[in-house]
Amino acid sequence: MFWQQFCPLESNQRKFILMRLKNKKVLVYGLGDSGRAVIKVLRNHDAYVSFYDDNIKYFEYVGFERNPQNKQYDFVVVSPGIKCIGNKLLAEFEKKNIPVISEIDFAYLLCKGKVIAVTGTNGKTTVCMLTHKILKTAGYETFLCGNIGLPFSAICEKTTKKSVVVCEVSNFQLECSKYFRADVSCVLNIKPDHLDRHGSFEEYKKTKSKIAQNLKHKDVLILNLDDENAKRISNFKHTQYFSKNKMKKGIYVCKDKIYVNKKPVLKTESITLKGDKNLENVLACVSICSHFRVTPNDMARAVSSFSPADHRMQIVGVVGGVKYVDDSKSTNVASTVACVEAFKNESLILLMGGLGKDIDYAELFSLNFPIKEVICFGHDREKINASAQKYAYRTAIFEKFADAVRYSKRIAEEKDCVLLSPACASFDEFSSYAERGEIFKSLIFEDMK
Repeated sequence: MFWQQFCPLESNQRKFILMRLKNKKVLVYGLGDSGRAVIKVLRNHDAYVSFYDDNIKYFEYVGFERNPQNKQYDFVVVSPGIKCIGNKLLAEFEKKNIPVISEIDFAYLLCKGKVIAVTGTNGKTTVCMLTHKILKTAGYETFLCGNIGLPFSAICEKTTKKSVVVCEVSNFQLECSKYFRADVSCVLNIKPDHLDRHGSFEEYKKTKSKIAQNLKHKDVLILNLDDENAKRISNFKHTQYFSKNKMKKGIYVCKDKIYVNKKPVLKTESITLKGDKNLENVLACVSICSHFRVTPNDMARAVSSFSPADHRMQIVGVVGGVKYVDDSKSTNVASTVACVEAFKNESLILLMGGLGKDIDYAELFSLNFPIKEVICFGHDREKINASAQKYAYRTAIFEKFADAVRYSKRIAEEKDCVLLSPACASFDEFSSYAERGEIFKSLIFEDMK
């Protein structure tokens, strides 16, 4: 088949692939950002492109294929938003021996540079952004893409042999992947998440493990030794570990310094990010960058000047002596635990809620953090409220997000910290976690306009 002959792919074959795209009949399944990026590449190389999406709003678009199951294609590219497991349309393609590949498969096959892939339940964006900054500081030509916002397919043809691509890889992207591989792959942690899509934690872990499925002898796999699930993701020979505890080899912390194979490279005091989980994130970055001959000085410069991504433990401001923190990007319980841990010395009022993912909130409340009040909102408000009350937390409950935020402003006293760390997706009320975070900010300052 068209794609199978190129796995594992060698760099001198990519030009041949591009030549072979001409006049190929291709279906792109899913018309999100990733799907549209694939379409653009295919059209640039004179392929015959049509697309399909389960969302009816795209029916009238030029190029929409209403009955793709009845057509023959040279191959199909699936966007990460499309669930692959149990998908009837994809099953029809399989029956007809039509190759199905993921968007990151497609982009990888056309990428000329080295690839760094970062996955995990939490911390991916921070690690990718900081890794990108460290490599930039060291003088590398780098691209930042993937689940972080810019599709891999949008930049794959801009790469050269000197390029380094830092790609945030989600379980959605890995679910349908067959050929994707990275020169350096990193698994940060694996906690229960997206169980509504995968059905079980075991299936979720299995999907994450696909990041290691195509690794070659010269590649490197980096795992978090402090995470029980991540450290067992693969038995790949060239595996490197990082840990907050001293080890005989690998990347670790000892006496306020980060070591790479017993050599100190970075003082922990240079880390501006809060919390133990962010220390793990920095260790992951150091692990990755240790394979790119980055000097300790360049690492220190990048780490000491790094700011977190928007909506990730972001201090929005102080109003009336009350600190407001936007952690809207925390869309699972493990991420909220990490955030609360980072702010546990504050007098916390916690905003939680949204669209849950069939996850048990007791993982947070059983830790008995000193939280003044848990304010529950959105689709999962009743479930969160019941879990919090079980552990004797004071609670309040609201259907609408705005009402919950305004209530937090009313009850907050000087030196309190109002923390938005929802532990849920945003899609019950908002288009994204970013929109939810921006609304949070606007509500905080609405009385000052």
